[in-house]
Amino acid sequence: MSPQPTAPSYNALAYFQRWFLDLRLNYQEAGYYNDLNAGTLPQMAVLITASLISEHPPAYIQMGQQKMQPVITALIHARAWGNSALFFTYSEGGGYFEHLAPPQVDAYSKGIRVPPLVISPWASQGYLSRQLYEHRSVLQFIERRFGLPSLASVNHQFDTSTPDANNDVANGQPSGPPAPPRDGLVQIGDFYGVFRF
Repeated sequence: MSPQPTAPSYNALAYFQRWFLDLRLNYQEAGYYNDLNAGTLPQMAVLITASLISEHPPAYIQMGQQKMQPVITALIHARAWGNSALFFTYSEGGGYFEHLAPPQVDAYSKGIRVPPLVISPWASQGYLSRQLYEHRSVLQFIERRFGLPSLASVNHQFDTSTPDANNDVANGQPSGPPAPPRDGLVQIGDFYGVFRF
């Protein structure tokens, strides 16, 4: 039996055998501030809040907002600010009160809308995008910005220990599909239109 993940349950990487012992999944909040002050923040970092400050019901929304305010303020005042973009989003909608039916872009419809914020000196100030995005839009931004292949396809090349019935390697295939179903759909944006590069 494999040891259980020690990272917070909101971090899905902790449930993959390849990653659950990786010390980078267990950085504490102070590590973010230390890296900012030292100028050693990696090109890409993911901040995942703990359950009580995640704004996930029944947690208080104010607790999450009060916790994120110093995170954002520290980034704005850091040397890294001039080259930074912080994508602030939620894992799911806040409830079933959506007044619009989710659009259907392929065989599946989209879910309930989730609010994202883009915080960057390169973001258009006060800009409200009418473009359709999804959580993978952040990955598409990273792929485009750094000239990378589809990270979704790379994910399917990990190994046979990666869980999920949809993992091609675990099912005997040499690698994942060359392009996941939603790659290249013009209806779904990659956040590039939000920036003034």
